[in-house]
Amino acid sequence: MARLDGFARGLGLDEAVTRMIVEQVVVEMPLAEDEERMIEARHRMIIASA
Repeated sequence: MARLDGFARGLGLDEAVTRMIVEQVVVEMPLAEDEERMIEARHRMIIASA
């Protein structure tokens, strides 16, 4: 999550929303590699900020 914090803040998302998105991605993609999870989390953050 630390690696996504700056990205999320740049989108105007607070820590609670960022944490929720990251936790959902981890639960929904348990076998994915970290890079795949980060891509998905960034995608969801962009959607959440719109």
